[in-house]
Amino acid sequence: MADQDNPLELFRHALAGATRAIARDPEVEVGFTSDAPSTSGKSVKAPMPTRTLNPREVAEARGFADAAALRLRHHNARLHARAAPADETARGVFDAAEQARCEALGARHMAGVSDNLARLTEFRLRTDPLTRARNRDEVPLASAIGLMVRERLTGQAPPDEAQAGLNLVSKWIEDKAGSDLDALGFALDDQAAFAALVGKLLRDLELVEGDPETDGEPDPGDEGEGGDEAEGSDEEGEDEADEGAGRGEAEIRGEQEEGGEDSERDWSEEEMSESSEAFGEEGEEGVLPTRPNRALSELPPQFDYRVFTTQFDEIVAANELCDEEELGRLRSYLDQQLVHLQGAVTKLANRLQRRLMAQQSRSWDFDQEEGLLDVARLARVVVNPEHSLSYKIERDTEFRDTVVTLLLDNSGSMRGRPISIAAISADILARTLERCGVKVEILGFTTRAWKGGQSREKWLADGRPPHPGRLNDLRHIVYKRADEPWRRARRSLGLMMREGLLKENIDGEALLWAHQRLIGRVEERKILMVISDGAPVDDSTLSVNSGTYLERHLRQVIGWIEARSPVELVAIGIGHDVTRYYNRAVTIMDAEQLGGTMIEQLAQLFDKP
Repeated sequence: MADQDNPLELFRHALAGATRAIARDPEVEVGFTSDAPSTSGKSVKAPMPTRTLNPREVAEARGFADAAALRLRHHNARLHARAAPADETARGVFDAAEQARCEALGARHMAGVSDNLARLTEFRLRTDPLTRARNRDEVPLASAIGLMVRERLTGQAPPDEAQAGLNLVSKWIEDKAGSDLDALGFALDDQAAFAALVGKLLRDLELVEGDPETDGEPDPGDEGEGGDEAEGSDEEGEDEADEGAGRGEAEIRGEQEEGGEDSERDWSEEEMSESSEAFGEEGEEGVLPTRPNRALSELPPQFDYRVFTTQFDEIVAANELCDEEELGRLRSYLDQQLVHLQGAVTKLANRLQRRLMAQQSRSWDFDQEEGLLDVARLARVVVNPEHSLSYKIERDTEFRDTVVTLLLDNSGSMRGRPISIAAISADILARTLERCGVKVEILGFTTRAWKGGQSREKWLADGRPPHPGRLNDLRHIVYKRADEPWRRARRSLGLMMREGLLKENIDGEALLWAHQRLIGRVEERKILMVISDGAPVDDSTLSVNSGTYLERHLRQVIGWIEARSPVELVAIGIGHDVTRYYNRAVTIMDAEQLGGTMIEQLAQLFDKP
């Protein structure tokens, strides 16, 4: 009866039924989210319409669910992964073309699905840099070619808001690869053949290199439609990122050509590793470091990354952002929300504590000539009197002095249960490690404003100079300092529950900030754990730079820390595949798993010598 009185719930049931029917899979689950819509395996989170069921919002939710269902039905994730190019820009185009293929298979045979997908395309374009591009370098190729492939396969013209951006690159694309685009329609029902044609398109556009006879050919064993095979859906989680309605522009895979100075200095992770001597390593022949007598924290990576201004950035303690009374109220709210979770995480934390305490406890050296009599071995003397008495000596086990930094993503997409669980897990973990003599620092990162704040205003006032780089006001929050006792900092974690705190995320600079704080510590062992639920996203920055600007910087920061720094870096992704960024990482699909995963990851690190 409650469902009958709730039109939103009735709509969800209808949408779920239609999605299962299109996907031909009764196990597909459909829900709504007020955050970024997403798809993970067979779980679809569509954008939530208002209770009045506004027609435009209903069509957008239907479009997202239809797109997810068509991908589940027609997409083979394993075949796609094997045929996909390694280059980021080319991979973005490849993903966009495959998504257009899956959607075209539904749009060409079902008029209602076609209308819903058209609304979804408009929904995606609201945050796409394509609609704001002023020159060819600002056009994300993935978005542009995705729309051109869609037009070839369905006959639907791109929306009006995309025309200006498309006009900047369409002639160049048509001249180089127009025939490739025309040929895609003949392979619509064959993913393997379609992937091979897209590979040829990428070569003709000079986005990848390779032998046309062999490059991009998928494994023959993977031929056929993957939606009908179990293996196609098993790996769906990592490929749904290119649905395009994720966390802003970076999740839409707005890759584009990097021209001029950006291309010349766009280092890959392998190049950074090969050039490690430039950061001061001694060569095989004993060459002196190029930057002698400099602390590691003073050796910045050679990133082609710019910041328009740091004038409005801030590093602030949590208790400076609101008064003590409000902090207490927020902390109480946090505790009430997670009473049941706190018990489960506490049990895991106690298990971690026992493991740490066992490492720090005393141990024994046996079979010594003197010391305390080893009564456990007296039996062998009784059996054979010729055996001599055995002694043991007690000694202390070496336990390296350790500090742990927890760096929490405070972006808007973490709002709700994810940020609550992150806060309480960090709180319990800090308390546990403190009892074991391990110091813990808890940091958060976000921006001061949406859409650029004062930095963007200054950029506009200065006449919009080109290539401004990062264009927003950073806010880095210190919830708990390493030397601060847990009892003094516990109230500060409630700040994460404050309405309006969580905005956008610029992960690369946050990672460098947390790393710099760790490097300055005196502890022998330093561990940095990052908890995030998505790629870096800042609309203001991405609107005037390439769609991968922040993501490329994050990759370079991670590569530098993992190759050059004594800091041990580990990451946990919530519904977001962070394993493509970090060497040591784990991805969880449900925020409920966060507490246990954090503890298990730290336990594995402490188990290592």
